[in-house]
Amino acid sequence: MPDQALQQMLDRSCWVCFATDEDDRTAEWVRPCRCRGSTKWVHQACLQRWVDEKQRGNSTARVACPQCNAEYLIVFPKLGPVVYVLDLADRLISKACPFAAAGIMVGSIYWTAVTYGAVTVMQVVGHKEGLDVMERADPLFLLIGLPTIPVMLILGKMIRWEDYVLRLWRKYSNKLQILNSIFPGWNCFCCHKRSIQGLLQTAAIFTSGTPQNSKLSGARRSIKL
Repeated sequence: MPDQALQQMLDRSCWVCFATDEDDRTAEWVRPCRCRGSTKWVHQACLQRWVDEKQRGNSTARVACPQCNAEYLIVFPKLGPVVYVLDLADRLISKACPFAAAGIMVGSIYWTAVTYGAVTVMQVVGHKEGLDVMERADPLFLLIGLPTIPVMLILGKMIRWEDYVLRLWRKYSNKLQILNSIFPGWNCFCCHKRSIQGLLQTAAIFTSGTPQNSKLSGARRSIKL
C-alpha cells in the first residue's frame, strides 16, 4: 500500500495544465476536493489562476470543482487598511460610474436643448425682447418650456401634423357649426388645399422668373426703339 500511494504521487498530473512532476518539480500540489484518481491533484498556482478566471473579479462568487461539484473554500489573507480602502473605493467607483455617465449624458442633452430653446426665442422675438421675456418668466416654466422648443421643432419636421389637422377639420367642421361661424369659408380652403398649393408654387415660379421677363421686355423695347 505505501508503494502504491507513492506511485500515485509520482504519477500525479495537474488537471488544469496537465503537467506532471517531471515537468515541474518545484510546483506545489494540492487536493482541494473529493476527486479520486488522476483528477484529484492540481497545482496551487494553476488552481488559483483558474478560480480567478471563474470569479471574473468578483471575490465573493462561489466556485466549485468541475468534476465532483464540491465547493471550494477560499480563504483570503488579511488585508491591510490601505488595501481595504483602495478595494472599497474601487467597488464604489465601479458601481457609480454607469450612473454618473448616464447623468452627464442626460444633463448635456438637457442643457443643449435649453440653450437651443433660448436662442430660438431670441431669434423669433428679438435679442433684447427675448432676454426681457425670459427674465420676467417663471424659472420653472423656462426649465420646462425651453427644452420642449427643439423637441417640438423636430417632431414638427418629422410628423406631417397639418394633414391630420385638416382631416379632422374636414371630418368635424360640418358637425360643429360654431367653427364655421368663427372661421367662415375654411371648409373651402380645406377642400381646395391642393389647388392652393399649386397656385403658390406657380406664383413662386412666376416670381423667380420675373427679373428675366423684365430683361426680355426691356430688350424688346430697345429693339423697337
